[in-house]
Amino acid sequence: MKRFLKQNFIILVLMNSGNVFNYLFQLTAGRALTPDEFGSFNALNSSTVILAAPLGVVPLIMARFTAGFALDGMGRVRGLFDKALRLTGVAAALALVLGFFGASWLKDFLHLQSLSPVYVLVGMVSLSLLVPVPLGILQGLQRFTGFGLAGASNAATRFLACLVLLTWFGQGVTGAMLCGLIAIVTQWGISLVYLKDLFRVTPAPLPDGFQKEMGKYALAMIVSSVVTMCLNNLDLVLVRHFCPGDEAGLYATAAILGRIAFYGPSVLVSVLFTEAATAKASGQEDNKSLWMSLGMTVLLGGGFALVCAVASKLVITLLFGAQYEAAGPILSVLSAAMALLATANVLFAYSQARSEFGFMWVQGLGVALFAGLVAFKHESAMQVAEMLLGSVVFILLATLAWFFLKVRRAKAA
Repeated sequence: MKRFLKQNFIILVLMNSGNVFNYLFQLTAGRALTPDEFGSFNALNSSTVILAAPLGVVPLIMARFTAGFALDGMGRVRGLFDKALRLTGVAAALALVLGFFGASWLKDFLHLQSLSPVYVLVGMVSLSLLVPVPLGILQGLQRFTGFGLAGASNAATRFLACLVLLTWFGQGVTGAMLCGLIAIVTQWGISLVYLKDLFRVTPAPLPDGFQKEMGKYALAMIVSSVVTMCLNNLDLVLVRHFCPGDEAGLYATAAILGRIAFYGPSVLVSVLFTEAATAKASGQEDNKSLWMSLGMTVLLGGGFALVCAVASKLVITLLFGAQYEAAGPILSVLSAAMALLATANVLFAYSQARSEFGFMWVQGLGVALFAGLVAFKHESAMQVAEMLLGSVVFILLATLAWFFLKVRRAKAA
């Protein structure tokens, strides 16, 4: 447990330092852009996350199999790295071509004035396909210092680029998107530096049946990841589509701050995932790490949500300025929703590491519930926030019921 807590501390400090830079970026961008431009940027940013949602599973897939291969040496780890990099390279080229063909549709859907930021989005999605491979290897090898620094570098670089492109040169929405593109290139380089010893290892053949096993696991992980990313980003896209531009900007402000309750503690699941995957590969059960991760998540996420419930308008005004004060009530609702989603995400990650995916039915029902409610009732941004909170409550309660039923059945067997 001492090693587990130490790894969690490293990840918590490094990855949340990255989260600090993410919010500094949002604060700087919020002051440099008009509310309408800020809403446009965050709708594009959320679209990027949704389009790149399958990429979020790549580090976890790589970490899951790396943890098992590393028990027998580094040869198969190098073989896994080479094969994954070839596949993602082909996918990146394909995403680039398809993205340029679909750029006009996304511009019209989000009511944007220019195609330039959409083209930058396409480049970000394409390059993002390459980054998760070395990140997953680092996580699976439990090199959490390199993993954390690579993750933090993305946010730090984006913030520094924001100071240049937005504050000094006033490049608007396109400049805000370019900051993300520069950050991705930086993250890729740093992750490779921490794997330089792997390049000296001779690749070993992967085991028979590996591709089939990895394919099944990847498919389940992709579906689960897409649903989770939709829960975290679909609201911003829907608000931008259904609500006036200024109201969408206020919602984006509240959403950016409210997501601290999710992203702050969610960095801990990277350690839990590797621990659970290693225990599964070794034929062990390890529920202690799960309960410790749940406790830390409730403490961090719930604590932030409580602050927002008590002083939401003050938080908004201090960080974004008086022009966004009306977003305070929305922040109270969204921070509570994100704290509950962070708690459910711990159970998602633990189950994913052990190749148990029954919770995806709950995820899918939750997203369908949210989208259906918003489609029928979207008079205000606050209504969207309240529907998101209700959907997340359903997801958490249903996931807990599924998990304890699964544990009970396992004990009975």
